[in-house]
Amino acid sequence: MASQKRGRRSDPSSKSGKVRALLATGMSPMDIAKKVGCTPGLVYVVKSKMGSTGGAPKRGPGRPRKVAGSAGGSGLDGIAGIVEAVRTADRERNQLRGVLEKLQAVIADALG
Repeated sequence: MASQKRGRRSDPSSKSGKVRALLATGMSPMDIAKKVGCTPGLVYVVKSKMGSTGGAPKRGPGRPRKVAGSAGGSGLDGIAGIVEAVRTADRERNQLRGVLEKLQAVIADALG
């Protein structure tokens, strides 16, 4: 009994069965809808249910997982983490200020 699938059996003579058969040939969804006599929406639904392998539908990434941690996964460990982040930002700011001062001196020399 474990080999039986759940749900309805696919009927090749139904509209969905005809759509599945025509999708396998590579025909465009609009042409399939005209040929079978159904809406393009049905074609797209059947196509999405088939998936890329013809079996179960392929799912997208969906909602991201929650990250464990009290700070929302940003790497901050309480007060110590915040202090370290501020110190790092201050070091980077000082380095960038030095670069800007050097650029300003080079530009002043080139113009003067």
